[in-house]
Amino acid sequence: MDDDEDDQCIGDTITNTANNVPAKIFSLDNLPAEFVAFLAKNEIDPAIYTVTDLPRYVRLNPDPHLTITPQELERQLGTRVEPVPGLEAFCRLDGATKLRNCQAYKDGRIFGMDLSSGIAVYALDVQPGDHVLDICCAPGAKLCMVAGLLTNSGHVRSNRSQSSNQLHINITGTVTGVDISPHRLSTCRALLKRHRLQQHARLFQADGTTFSVMRPSAIDTIRARIMAGSTKGQQQQQAAASGKRSLDDDEEEDERQGEAMEVALESEARRQFHTNYANEANGENATKRQRPTLDMLAGMGHSQAQETLFNGTETPFNQEKVVPFYAPKVLRNDPQLQTEGYKYDKVIVDAECTHDGSIAHILKYESWGWDSFHKNFMAQDRLDSLSHLQRSLLMNGFRLTKRGGIVVYSTCSLSRAQNEDVVAWFLATVGAQRAALEPLPKHALGIPTAAGKRPCADVIAGALGVPSVGGPEQGWRGTEAQEREMAQFQEHVMEMCLRYDPLASRTSGFFLARIRKLA
Repeated sequence: MDDDEDDQCIGDTITNTANNVPAKIFSLDNLPAEFVAFLAKNEIDPAIYTVTDLPRYVRLNPDPHLTITPQELERQLGTRVEPVPGLEAFCRLDGATKLRNCQAYKDGRIFGMDLSSGIAVYALDVQPGDHVLDICCAPGAKLCMVAGLLTNSGHVRSNRSQSSNQLHINITGTVTGVDISPHRLSTCRALLKRHRLQQHARLFQADGTTFSVMRPSAIDTIRARIMAGSTKGQQQQQAAASGKRSLDDDEEEDERQGEAMEVALESEARRQFHTNYANEANGENATKRQRPTLDMLAGMGHSQAQETLFNGTETPFNQEKVVPFYAPKVLRNDPQLQTEGYKYDKVIVDAECTHDGSIAHILKYESWGWDSFHKNFMAQDRLDSLSHLQRSLLMNGFRLTKRGGIVVYSTCSLSRAQNEDVVAWFLATVGAQRAALEPLPKHALGIPTAAGKRPCADVIAGALGVPSVGGPEQGWRGTEAQEREMAQFQEHVMEMCLRYDPLASRTSGFFLARIRKLA
């Protein structure tokens, strides 16, 4: 689950180093014993919590009508604003900078969003006309970024009247957000409205493990009308061929150029994360990249395990219509057709986790009190059920993705059990003929990544139904050939996933993996 702008600021734990005031050093001795034990068990370096001078990041609103230059933002904030190379829509600020009283923030011209969270959205590779599902969407930073990419990339055409604040949008792509908390969904809705992105987004209060509403189907009729209007407009222009354009034509061209300029701000990031699956015959290239996994699963799995693999095409066709928590008029009365043709193009599962990678979250509890930290994150019953919840969220996200679509799994945890183990379990359970890990660019945009962690062999073998040749106290042990294949698969998962942490990346802790649905 992503952090809102307040969660990214450490508050009074540090002071503004831009004003040459020394930062307060956080002592590891202040961490509660149960959390220290959790870090040790999950091989997380406690030193990450001593990095109290992390920068914070904002994303400039790409809407041409709401854009702001880094120079103007710097003037408003009174602190240095540095565009991130290759990702100029993101800017780096001093870590103690407050946004709440900034006019650009009030006007919806900037988003508070960590850079690692933005990279997770780019991993979705949002394309014209895509329908995107965001599971565990609240409070909405990633959802707003997806909506912004749809709005300002040519597949949602916005026309804002100069004489009023009314926004008219022709929609061909949408984003659907799902979260179980009504309070957090209210925050999400407020963010969408503040940034004027609500016209093609809808929200549902639902359990992400069982949510089954497909992408809007009525949108197809709207898209057909838009395309028909576009064709008619082209015919009219050809018929009225003239060497002189009207003033209205000039204004429309200026608006198109302005939109193109804003899209160019993020073109480098989108290029790095783009995969042209349409040119991969039936996903053949993606399957070849997954060949070590295919071979491993074929060699280690047995017939009983394969027969019980999850069927990625299962869809409940008889469910009643679900009332949205929020939807604009154009999406509110969608018939919610439940057929395979209405699955989502892209799905992001930003799973509930222990938030141990969010330095801001952890340090705030020093003043809030560690008792509430125990209740919210470290309670044993919660830890015991967390992996099952994360697996279920990922599995349902995969079920709702169309063939050839992309699922991005992410957390703000640095725990192996919540990251590499979940991805490895998923691949072993679903089967490599149905899903393939896709490579993500290491050191994307010049940001160093942290080292990956080897997924647990017991988790993988358990998903495959491969018995151990040793005793349970020794952990899983296989034949020499099985252990060799297991090691190859573990290395494959480590290599294909991305990790960010404060020590290596100068960002909050974050994990992501991109999965292609092959069948």
